[in-house]
Amino acid sequence: MARIPITSWTRKGRVWIDPKKILERARRQKASSAIYSDSCILCYQRNLVDLAMERYNATKMDHFSGCDYYEFVFKGKRIGIIKSGIGSPMAALILEDLIARGVKHVISTGLAGALQYEGILAGDIVLCTKAIRNEGTSYHYQKPSKYSYPDKLLLNEIEDVLKKEKMPYHRGPTITIDAPYQFSVNEASRLRKEGVLTSEMEAAAIFAVAKFRKIGAASLFLISDLATKDFEWNPQFDSSEVMGGYEKLFKVCAETLARW
Repeated sequence: MARIPITSWTRKGRVWIDPKKILERARRQKASSAIYSDSCILCYQRNLVDLAMERYNATKMDHFSGCDYYEFVFKGKRIGIIKSGIGSPMAALILEDLIARGVKHVISTGLAGALQYEGILAGDIVLCTKAIRNEGTSYHYQKPSKYSYPDKLLLNEIEDVLKKEKMPYHRGPTITIDAPYQFSVNEASRLRKEGVLTSEMEAAAIFAVAKFRKIGAASLFLISDLATKDFEWNPQFDSSEVMGGYEKLFKVCAETLARW
């Protein structure tokens, strides 16, 4: 008979591997000596890191968990930026590493697919208000529940920046998934009726880790692929609207984190 893994959201006793001990080990080996900003952009596409390097001379400060950490100065504020691999487990790992290094404010930002088909276009910005926990990582940090939520203060600051910059945006829930190639049309149709705007692969886990570690995190998306009324997939990853959207994403993130 097949065995089913026994899992629990409840953490009892000390953890086996602590991110602070990983950092201590790196510093003993002189592999990490950077003094970190308390604010960071966590992204999943190289375009945003390239913008930080080209526009604000972002400098590589560290390397951990296979990822390069950079910092740049925006309006007198040091801000970090790091590109994670796609998906909740990797994003949570990088976020844990950042928190161990003293980061307290994180905007997770990247591409998302639209579930709605009216009034939402490629290159549009979406401010995530909550995330359906259809992934596995968040359940190691929070009790089972339908949603995971961003930090309200950071969410409000992002929205204030969007309004002041007069950038059109959508505001609503997402579904965070682990297996996009198994996301059915039936499920997407049901979620569309519920008013869910997007699907992506990190937000629910980011919010759960941030809440568990008591730091502020929020998510901002750029629409990169569309769904027709009948759920035909319409990818727009390389369109001019999406390419131009990266600049909008970067500006909103930098303007917001410069306030903290």
